Amino acid sequence: MTTALLTRKFDVDLSLRSAGAGGDGRTVFGVAVPYDAPQHIYDGLTEEFARGAFDHQLRAANRVRVAREHVDLGGTLIGSVRALTDEADGLHFEARVSKTVAGDETLELVNDKALRQVSIGFRERPHGNQRTNSGVIRRTAADLFEIAFVVDGAYGDQAEIAGVRSAHRLDPRTAAAHGCTCCDELAQLRGAATAIELAKFTLPPLP
Repeated sequence: MTTALLTRKFDVDLSLRSAGAGGDGRTVFGVAVPYDAPQHIYDGLTEEFARGAFDHQLRAANRVRVAREHVDLGGTLIGSVRALTDEADGLHFEARVSKTVAGDETLELVNDKALRQVSIGFRERPHGNQRTNSGVIRRTAADLFEIAFVVDGAYGDQAEIAGVRSAHRLDPRTAAAHGCTCCDELAQLRGAATAIELAKFTLPPLP
């Protein structure tokens, strides 16, 4: 089964490690994902990431790409992650930005504190979601594939969903059981329900 790609945005402090601080002037670091921070995504979905959700990827950080906006949403690849570290407050990252036009521009914006948002691209893992007693979807395991530096709204009050849907199919009852909010079939059912509601206001008058 192919799993849909999802993105989440966070308002964090990005920092640039200069050559004087032991870097090469092209290394950006910060928190990619804060832990244990419930956030309202949309009606019916409040989620949080648990510490350790990405532990299985710590030794393969170089497989996570870095982008200026998400590549699958029209963004540009600008580098790769060099290190992922599990800390108490979240998943920390270090990324090297390549010497390209988009990369150089991104570094300037980060250095000027004009670019502050980080958005992760991730895939859900089977049995990687738990629903708490308060109804929050707690993501205990997920696959991180991209860290993007973005300029639009932060995760939280200004959150927006930018999932890239795949062609998989999943029974909505199964999706509801493990907290999945991203399957196509479920989205289609919701869309059909919305269309029916809208149709109530557009039906022609009876003769």
